[in-house]
Amino acid sequence: MTSARPRILLAVTFYNGRDFARRTFESIARVDRDGFDLDVLVLDDCSPEPGFSAFLEDLAREFGAVFYRSPRNLGIPRNVNLGLATAQRLGYDYVIISNSDVIYARNSVRVLLDVIASAPTAASATAWSTNVDPYSLPNGTELFVESAEVTDMIGEALEQRFGLESLDIPAGISFAMIVPTSVLPTVGLMDPVFGRGYGEESDWSARATSAGYRHLLAQGSFVYHAGRGSTLAAGVVSQSEVADWSNQHIVNHRSPMFRWAVDAFLRSGVLEGAQIDAVAALVAAAAAKGGYGLIDPTVDWVDQDPSVVMVAIRSQAYEMCTAHWCGFTVEIDTDGPDVLGAIREFFAGADPVYTNIPDATWDGAAEFGYPVGV
Repeated sequence: MTSARPRILLAVTFYNGRDFARRTFESIARVDRDGFDLDVLVLDDCSPEPGFSAFLEDLAREFGAVFYRSPRNLGIPRNVNLGLATAQRLGYDYVIISNSDVIYARNSVRVLLDVIASAPTAASATAWSTNVDPYSLPNGTELFVESAEVTDMIGEALEQRFGLESLDIPAGISFAMIVPTSVLPTVGLMDPVFGRGYGEESDWSARATSAGYRHLLAQGSFVYHAGRGSTLAAGVVSQSEVADWSNQHIVNHRSPMFRWAVDAFLRSGVLEGAQIDAVAALVAAAAAKGGYGLIDPTVDWVDQDPSVVMVAIRSQAYEMCTAHWCGFTVEIDTDGPDVLGAIREFFAGADPVYTNIPDATWDGAAEFGYPVGV
């Protein structure tokens, strides 16, 4: 039975990662902890980089986290199991299994907790992210997303739009996955048969599903993920390979329906629709804060601050109207005579803060709108 004030163990698994370690700690330190207690456990899987383990231990001490270094390399599944088993043994209500190359939005843990706590049959809840196939929000560049400020903006926009809404998904992904410890006696830990890693989450998720549990995508939570920070260093994947397919064969053998469930989910269009809705919410929220610029891409324009959403209008040369912010792109439906009116409607009636489009010169513009490109 969970306590009145839930206790969460955030277990962060490391294998090298000097370039992003401090950034990860800083983002965790900024996490909103209203309504729950959060402890941080840093699990160093015997990182081979000279001096890194000592550096990581100092960081953990600086940020008030508990540090443990395995005496030998265990591989990702066993390192994750240290987090799961520790949370279970010490009586935590929930455990978050986290990669090390992440940036937590300020509200991300709170939303994950609220989602999983409201779903008693759920074994896991996973946040939206980048580089977490298939639960990524499509993003063309991470130059801007890879910052606490933008990550927080994304988290706020998603929570405001979706709250505690969630999607049923076939599997959780432990880059930032919350698990109630109450399910562990039934589902168990990750299977060490998966060696250095890849496939263990699918296997664990399939076992949980077979036991009657669900997996959720928390639509109001966002955690940035750089991607392959540990798996590449550990040799689990290479620059050219994104998966260990021999491990996938184990999953297919044990749970032959799992891949069909994943395929059916992806083909259903539910996830794609949720991604479009999420990106639209981000772009609209960014425009509400920083404004939007409206440009005809066939004419020269003045570059605006990155905080400004840039909208490229539909024209004879460009059949779609698209809005862009920090690498995120959403289409705006302007299939009508009043293109500019449709764009204003998307942005809640707001006018652009910049445009390179001249004022209308025909008498009917005020009544019938500005039919750009006709």
